[in-house]
Amino acid sequence: MNRRALTLAVAVALALGAISAGAVQAAGPVRTSDSYTDRFFDDFILELCGVETFTTVTERWTLKEFADGSAILHVNREFIPDDPRIPIERGAGTSFFAPDGTQTAVGRPTQLFAQDGRRLLLLDAGRVVFGDEITIRGHVESLGVDLAPYYCP
Repeated sequence: MNRRALTLAVAVALALGAISAGAVQAAGPVRTSDSYTDRFFDDFILELCGVETFTTVTERWTLKEFADGSAILHVNREFIPDDPRIPIERGAGTSFFAPDGTQTAVGRPTQLFAQDGRRLLLLDAGRVVFGDEITIRGHVESLGVDLAPYYCP
């Protein structure tokens, strides 16, 4: 499964859960958390770099749903390719879903590290507000650039 599709699928599923928070108790937020590890053939790297590799993804997330329909989602994830030439991708962020449907995300959604873990290759960090317009504040290196020089050997 493509890593972008996997991340998007998890985010959409969790967002739908946050939006349908009608059964939330008045005593406080309902907290749900989970984690998983999966290994998959990495279509993203194949399409971007022409390199066949398997990648292991580990993700941990916590969702808090409030009685007013708002929610907070925190996610940590890491993609480690079997091919040592491909960088490790890590990300961590928190999304705040308001009752009116707007979403604000903060954190470091994309960090690429050399396999030895000593060198940062790419960093996206900051705050994004999703509404009628998208507002980005922070350091976003991956927006609108060719990612091949960062990911490919």
